[in-house]
Amino acid sequence: MKFFSTISIIAIILLSISCSDDNFDSSEPKPNIDKAEAQYIVQYTEQQLENWKNTGSPFLDDELDNASNTLIDPTLLAQGGVFKPIETIQTKAWGVNPQQNRFWAIIRLKLAIPNQHWKLKAIVIDAISRMEDNTNVRFFNAINDPDTDPTWGFKYPNVHIHVAKDRKTGSSYVGRKGDEQYIYIPENATVEFVMRALCNVAGMYNEQQRSDRDTFVNITTTNVVPENRYHFDKITKKYYGMGGFDMKSITLAGTYQYSSATNLKSIVKKNGAIIVPADELSSHDKQFLNSFYLPYTARSDVYRELDKRVYKLDMTLMTESERLQLQASLNNGNPNPPSGGRLTPVDW
Repeated sequence: MKFFSTISIIAIILLSISCSDDNFDSSEPKPNIDKAEAQYIVQYTEQQLENWKNTGSPFLDDELDNASNTLIDPTLLAQGGVFKPIETIQTKAWGVNPQQNRFWAIIRLKLAIPNQHWKLKAIVIDAISRMEDNTNVRFFNAINDPDTDPTWGFKYPNVHIHVAKDRKTGSSYVGRKGDEQYIYIPENATVEFVMRALCNVAGMYNEQQRSDRDTFVNITTTNVVPENRYHFDKITKKYYGMGGFDMKSITLAGTYQYSSATNLKSIVKKNGAIIVPADELSSHDKQFLNSFYLPYTARSDVYRELDKRVYKLDMTLMTESERLQLQASLNNGNPNPPSGGRLTPVDW
C-alpha cells in the first residue's frame, strides 16, 4: 500500500479511458567516498511533528488536496509546480507562497552539485531518468528560472539538491513543503537512495509507517537511534492507502537502517527474516505515483500538454487516441497544443 493523506483519489479521467553529466576536469579532486552505508533521514518541520503527535498525521485538514483532482490554475504555467489557484489578493505581496498542496504539477529541481562531485551528479540524473521512464512524475530543471513568478509574484516551490554536509547522511521532506525545500545527497549515495528521496518529495510516506504495518513486520524501537525513532511512528490519520503492505517498496526501511549499532535489527519481517532495501520502484510505488500525477510538459503558454508516454492506473501506457482524449479534457476540448510553445529542456 502506498499512502499519503486522507484524500479521495479521483483519477476519474484516467479511469474513464481505461489510465549529461558534467565533463570531469582532471585538475579537480575526485570525491573521497566513504564506503559506509548512507543514512537517509525524512525531515519534518517542528509544526508537522507537533501535528503528528496531536492528530496522527503531520498534515492538517486544510493542507490535504488531491492534485489529480485539482486542475492547474489556467493562469499558471505547468512548470510553476502548483495546482491550487493563487488568489489575486495574495499575489500582490512579494514572496507569498502558493497555497498548501502537497503534490506537484511538475517537480521543480535545482541541482547544486559541484563539478568535483561529477559521479554523484550522474547518479542523481540517472534517478530522475528512471522515475520519468516508469511513472507519470516529471521534473523541471529550474536552474535558470527566477525564484518568483514574474506575473503573479508568488515564490516558486523549488527543490534544491545539495551534497550532504556530513557526506554520509541524506535527507528530504515529504511532498511539497510550500516553500524552498532541500534534498541532501551523501557522497556515497546510490541511484536507489536518490529515487527514495524523490518518491518522498513526490508525496509518498515510507512503507513502515503504515497504520497496519504491525501485521507484517516487527519493529524493535529500542534498537533504533532515539532521534530517528519517528521514522517508525505510524501515520494513523489523513493518509491515502493503496494495495497491501509492500515488501518491495523502495520506501521500506531495511532491517539495519536507523539502528544504534551495526548488528542490531530495527525492523524484520513477521517471520524474523531480514528486509533488504529495494533497488528499484515496486509496482505499487509506480501505481501510487501514476495515480496522482500526469506527465505535463514545460511550455511557454498555459496549454496543458502531456508527454507522449502516459501511464494508466493498470500500469499500461495510453494509446495515442487515449492520450489525446485526456489532453483535450484538460484543455477545454482542444487536443492540439499551439505550435512553438513547448520549451526545450535544459540539460541537468
